[in-house]
Amino acid sequence: MFERLGRELDKWEGQGAVPRLWWRDDDVQAPGPELEQLLAISSRYCAPLALASVPKGVDEALAGVLAEYDQLNVLLHGFSHQNHAPASERKMELGNHRPCRRIEAEISQGLHEFQRLFGEQFVAALVPPWNRIAPEVLNCLAASGICGLSTLGPREQLCPLPGIVQVNVHVDILNWREGRRFAGEQQCIDQLVRHLRSRRKGQVDRDEPTGIMSHHLVHDSACWAFLEDLFAFLRQRSCVEIVAAAELFITEEPS
Repeated sequence: MFERLGRELDKWEGQGAVPRLWWRDDDVQAPGPELEQLLAISSRYCAPLALASVPKGVDEALAGVLAEYDQLNVLLHGFSHQNHAPASERKMELGNHRPCRRIEAEISQGLHEFQRLFGEQFVAALVPPWNRIAPEVLNCLAASGICGLSTLGPREQLCPLPGIVQVNVHVDILNWREGRRFAGEQQCIDQLVRHLRSRRKGQVDRDEPTGIMSHHLVHDSACWAFLEDLFAFLRQRSCVEIVAAAELFITEEPS
């Protein structure tokens, strides 16, 4: 299954380079069997996991469950995961459909709540619902306390704003258009290899870790099997590093 991925990793290794990857899972709000299954995969293969959680309605019991895991960080997944765009536009919570000051107040509330709940496991990086944020909204949030931004696709620059590091995801294991099912081995591996190859050739930012995105609450059995097989394969490759979110969203202090 992973022959093409293996060949690409061989090329990195042949150049004496270590490709970094990271894993982001979206929409967690409460403990449950799907979350347990996700955490078990992370633990079994020593794969650090970043959970993008929605503040509004979060179950405080989640903090106690996650505290048992060392290789885990929590990110801020918007505030309510509510669409505010009209039906004629793509879904968006952090668009220019509401006053910026209201959005900033919600994000600030979410930051404060997650710092209280998750402590050192919380990384103040913003994952916009549906991976979309209007530029003017991001500008408005620059002073809110967020240190990072994560959307979908190769980033254009390391820091879209001073003090904010962008690290995106590049592989979506779900097919959203056909009933929220597994996107298929070929498509997922194509996305992995494409981004890794583009990094190696300098066609995109070589230093941006290749991001794998999952949504544990809607996984079918094929999604779970792919994650098991992928992280088992990556675990065997000494030339690969799976990086924790806490190491990614760091800005250097000005000298």
